[in-house]
Amino acid sequence: MSKMLSGGALTRVNRRGFLAGGTAALVVAAFVPAGSRIARAAESSFEPNAFIRIGEDGKIALIMRDVEMGQGIWTGASMLMAEELDVGLDQVTPEFAPPNDKLYANPLLHLQATGGSTSIRADWQSLRKAAAIARAVLVQAAAQQWGVEPATCTVASGTVTHTPSGRTANYGSLVALAVTLPLPTDAPLKDRKDWKLIGTPQKRVDTATKVNGKTVYGIDVQVPGMKIAAAAMCPVLGGRLAKLDDVAARKIPGVLDVLRIEDGVAVVGEHFWAAKQGLDALDIDWDLGPNAGVNQAQIVKGHADASNGPGIVAKEAGDPDAAIAGAAV
Repeated sequence: MSKMLSGGALTRVNRRGFLAGGTAALVVAAFVPAGSRIARAAESSFEPNAFIRIGEDGKIALIMRDVEMGQGIWTGASMLMAEELDVGLDQVTPEFAPPNDKLYANPLLHLQATGGSTSIRADWQSLRKAAAIARAVLVQAAAQQWGVEPATCTVASGTVTHTPSGRTANYGSLVALAVTLPLPTDAPLKDRKDWKLIGTPQKRVDTATKVNGKTVYGIDVQVPGMKIAAAAMCPVLGGRLAKLDDVAARKIPGVLDVLRIEDGVAVVGEHFWAAKQGLDALDIDWDLGPNAGVNQAQIVKGHADASNGPGIVAKEAGDPDAAIAGAAV
């Protein structure tokens, strides 16, 4: 599982903030709330709390808060960004966002999670706006470098061209200058008639690595010193842990700790089998909370009652009843 960064204007970031080690990277965050920090490259570490990163080597990374679970969101989100950035889909590489609810929570789910068909709705404005702002800065950099007006420049496949003179510069070559320029608070989005990627069929960006075995799944991840946890959650939504006896679990070889979490408990072990055995050895009493008495019949009745009431109209256009009545079958 994986808050649209919504709200006011973009915070300005100085050149030092954009530089990572010896390689410059242009980082653009979309709609960061007042008081939040834009993603930047610090002297000792890089904090990727933005959506776009462009290196001097020309590589373009999309920092994805949405998890790819077969629904194609990495491709869809990449198309949104590539469209407004005026690059090809093959020039964008999606990367996982770090765990950080404050920066990467889904604005519709209010936590860093992927589900409910909310990803495109959450990304639609923020990713496109972030890319449009990045493109505007890069075009400004090229125009400043050539001493021309930005309006006389065009972009295609990540290359800025000064139409009257034919001079060109790719995004990577413009990064060092772009990071010194102020970020605009806004940039216009493309008109629908100018879309080249959005709404078109595209090959999925994650297909090749899944076919050749290079995709790293969660279960494949191994890092130095990594431990394994097994968790038990309250069986009823809204319930909580009432009482826990973990004496027996802590005696099992390989069990390192037993942790109480908001609505459950987790056993941490040197390996999965120790964590699993420790979890099985716990003596747990649950407070099932206000939903303890809810049963299937009540849930079905609730759905029926809701469906019999008036629906919520999100948008209405035309006369659907007349259109349906006169339609050929």
